[in-house]
Amino acid sequence: MRRSLMCLPFLALTIAVSLAAAPQPAGVGLRLIMGLRPGQVSPIVKVSETYVLLQVVPEAEAHYHQGIAFGLQGKLDEAIAEFREAIRINPRYAQAHYYLGIALGYQEELKEAIAEFREALRINPQYAEAHNNLGVALLEQGNADEAMREYREALRINPQYAEAHYYLGNALDDLGQLDAAIAEYREALRINADYDAAHYNLGVAFKHQGKLDEAVAEYLEALRIRPSFAEAHHALANALDNQGKAGEAVGEYREALRINPDYDEAHYNLGVALKRQGKLDEAIAEYREALRVNPHHAQAHNNLGVALREQGKLDEAIAEYREASRINPDYAVFHNNLGVALKQQGKLDEAIVQYREALSINANYPEAHNNLGIALSEQGKLDEAVREYREEIRINPGYAAAHNNLGNSLSDQGKLDEAIAEYREALRIDPGLPLVHYNLGEALRQQGDRAGAAREFRDFLRLAPRKGEEIRSIADYPGSARSHPRTEYPGQTQRDVARCLNADSRVAAQECSHG
Repeated sequence: MRRSLMCLPFLALTIAVSLAAAPQPAGVGLRLIMGLRPGQVSPIVKVSETYVLLQVVPEAEAHYHQGIAFGLQGKLDEAIAEFREAIRINPRYAQAHYYLGIALGYQEELKEAIAEFREALRINPQYAEAHNNLGVALLEQGNADEAMREYREALRINPQYAEAHYYLGNALDDLGQLDAAIAEYREALRINADYDAAHYNLGVAFKHQGKLDEAVAEYLEALRIRPSFAEAHHALANALDNQGKAGEAVGEYREALRINPDYDEAHYNLGVALKRQGKLDEAIAEYREALRVNPHHAQAHNNLGVALREQGKLDEAIAEYREASRINPDYAVFHNNLGVALKQQGKLDEAIVQYREALSINANYPEAHNNLGIALSEQGKLDEAVREYREEIRINPGYAAAHNNLGNSLSDQGKLDEAIAEYREALRIDPGLPLVHYNLGEALRQQGDRAGAAREFRDFLRLAPRKGEEIRSIADYPGSARSHPRTEYPGQTQRDVARCLNADSRVAAQECSHG
């Protein structure tokens, strides 16, 4: 994700004996209101503890500068009152309208903020900063087209306005126009090579294009400029993780957390990385930290459930899946995973309810069709199970486990020719599945093909783990937003090569962030 928390970058002004009410020169006014990108900070000049307003300063400007002083101290209510008083005295005070819009924006009063920016522009249409921040507010409302018009107007007035190029890049990125966004970020950096947020967002855009090396280079440049940029450490970690550099990624997640111990997405993604390394206890600790910071982090509840289930703590895992589903009832993965845990407890009817709920949310969810098929098969509902496996194969024809499981149900129905065809298709997709060789061998034996059966049983013994070790099916599959790691789901019997979606995925934040 590119959004960050708001900060109030009021610019301290030096009081002179005679201050004109002219607009700020381009590049001097406030750069931002809300919707800051990670690491974006405007320069703030310290003011003295006592802000002395000289008697020679006109009354409206005295209130205006007192508002600036309150803004620097973070006293937004007082700042707003002073700006309003300045406007009451001089309704055509463009700067007061502009800074009032800034303060209102930070109080999330977007509609009022937009009105103030528009009033500042009615008074002075050449006020580049007001065009820029009006664009920021409009983008925050989801009005990307209007926002871009304002950014472009700011750039018409001042082509060297780096922040306007930056925000125009953000709007283009939000619209999926990555090449155009990258061009704007580069222009912002041509004007200001040390613009850390522009380096960061350029890295984000490169990552979206799959250019990980370029993304890493931009994140590193952002960190050269500002080593305490927690979001850049986090994004760098995600990119390194995607490059297969797990150890370096963990180090960057930890650095992000050293800077900001309450960074929930960094805790979450560190947990994902640690789980992938097989460090379940450490992963669980990080998921719990993410939930301490943000109890409504549905993916953290889900992944905590996954880790607890792998430790055999089914009751705790089920509680986490239920909480994830309560927070986000429209996410199919959570219902599927809850179904898997319930089935492990022998609660087939409850598991089936969850699989069906997952499919009501996403009818094209192959893993839920697979798991529902297995549960129905165990209940003896073979016709229904066959329908689920066929639907799964329609969605994902290259899923070997689905062909195997369909073969199992067809075999149970006595349809050996059809079963054998499915087993052979599974092995065409993946010749290295020992259980499918076993199932094919058994079907051939039942048909009297002793030589064919012996050949398949030999392949089974060659490929299978040592006797007594539980056999698992392993499969890779993509997630909706970011890739999921390799996952395992234990076979229910020697013939059920099943898998479920564990959803150890990046969210967003994040970058969930969906990283």
